[in-house]
Parts: sequence; C-alpha cells; structure tokens
Amino acid sequence: MKTIAISVNGGGALGIGPLAFMCRLESDPAFVGQTISKRSSAFAGTSTGAIIAACLAEGKSAHDTFELYRNNLKSIFTKYPWYKRMSAGCPTYDNSNLKKILQSVLPGCCGNWTKPIFITTTFMNGPSVEKVWDRGDTDVPKWFAVLTSTAAPTYFDVIVDKGNSYCDGGMWCNDPIMTLQAGLEKAGLKKYKILSFDTGMTVPNTDFGNKTLLGWGEYIMKNWVARAGMSNYYEACANIGEDNVFRVSPSISKPIDMDDTSDKTVQKVIDLWDAEYDKVKAKLLDFMNK
Repeated sequence: MKTIAISVNGGGALGIGPLAFMCRLESDPAFVGQTISKRSSAFAGTSTGAIIAACLAEGKSAHDTFELYRNNLKSIFTKYPWYKRMSAGCPTYDNSNLKKILQSVLPGCCGNWTKPIFITTTFMNGPSVEKVWDRGDTDVPKWFAVLTSTAAPTYFDVIVDKGNSYCDGGMWCNDPIMTLQAGLEKAGLKKYKILSFDTGMTVPNTDFGNKTLLGWGEYIMKNWVARAGMSNYYEACANIGEDNVFRVSPSISKPIDMDDTSDKTVQKVIDLWDAEYDKVKAKLLDFMNK
C-alpha cells in the first residue's frame, strides 16, 4: 500500500470545511486507519492549511482540530480597535489570540516533528522570498513557523523576528502540493499518494478587462493569494500520475470571504464539504485504501 501525504491550501476561516470533510472520513467504517494523522506519513500546508497540517503532524485527530477551529474562529478574527485601523499599514485583525492558540497546541520546535512536514511562508527580506519551514529548522518553534504562514497581508500583522520579516505563504504558494512533492522526492520517498484539499473551493472566474494599480492589487489578492488555481495539481498529476493525486474542491457559485466567521457562513461551509464527502466518498475510499 502506498503511503498517504496530505496537502492543505490556504483560505482563512474556510479551513473548517476541509476539517469537516476529514471528520467524515475518520468516522467512515470503510476507512482503513484510526485517524488521518496516523494513516498519513507527511503533511504540507499554507496559511490556515499550515494550522491543519501542523495539528495533524502533531498527532491530533481531524475531530480534535475541527473543534479547535469551531471554538476559536471568532477569537482568531478579532479586529483591532477602529482607531488603530486608521493608521496606515495597520491590518484588520489582531493575531495575538491566534498566537496564544498555536503556542498551546504546538509545543516544541520543528525538528521535533516525527513525520515530514512542509510549511510555506514568504521571507520578505531573505535571500529568497520563498521559504519552507520543515524538520531541518530544528530550533524554530512550531507555533512560530505556522504563525508566519498565516500572516495574510491586510488581514494580519507581518511577523518580524530578529530583523527577519515574514508574511503569508499564500503570496507565492497558496497550494503547497508541489512543495510537498518536492520535499518527499528530496527525502527519497517514492511510493506515495497525495490527498489535496482546496480550502477556497472551486469558484467561477468572472473578472475581465483592464484595471488600475489598486484594482490589479485587489484582483491578485482575491484570485491568487486567497485562492488556489489548478496548475500545481496538474503538475503533481504529471509527475506522479493522476491516479496518485486526489483533489477535494467543492464547487460554489461565488467566493466566500475568508474572514467571515458568522455562524450562518461557518455552517454553510461545513455543509458544502459534508455534501462533497457524500459525492466523492466511493472514489476517495478507493484512493485511500487501495
């Protein structure tokens, strides 16, 4: 049996959707394995996907991680006071609650993880903007690696540490599936399959025409940073075979804001992923157990 590697895209509060899907999988009697964490041998994540990947790598079940999200989404997206948001460059949300949560659930350093994990971030003033935290970063706290990956521009503060500046990994790699594949190839792992979760889901493209500089910035943020296209999925299929990649991405008619934590929207996201499980269940279980 080939080993399973998990890849989870960014998408803010929408991360509760893939977790709802994973809970269905863990609860399915036909699923071979006690939890997704135990059944999987490697993980990769960007932004909210980095939180999910890190919790799974930590040995937490999908159910425990789902409850972590459900109980803390509103506190994670706590707005700065209006007078602070009047200042130029101040993001919308204060990341202090998220930092406390990550510190409590992710003790130790990246080198302590027992399974391969790859967390993308953007190293704004480094030798390359593309930075991937992995087990080789032995002295980097797990929570810090994940926090840097979640620092979405305009949403949360840039993370500054020892003169280094980091922001959301979605700036260059909202879909970490190829980062995962490259890491596994470098580690010499050959027999594996990738289960990929598109947190932002499949949304019709409706933009057209020229834009102002501000308009292009908004377009890039909404359609490239906050969403994931298909190019990395296609590349992974070409590299390891279409039968070895399973992408889960419910289709929706219009985007859902990644910072919408209202009870109505959260339940809508859960329902979308719940329905997707029913839709792909047979093929998914064959993929996981074959």
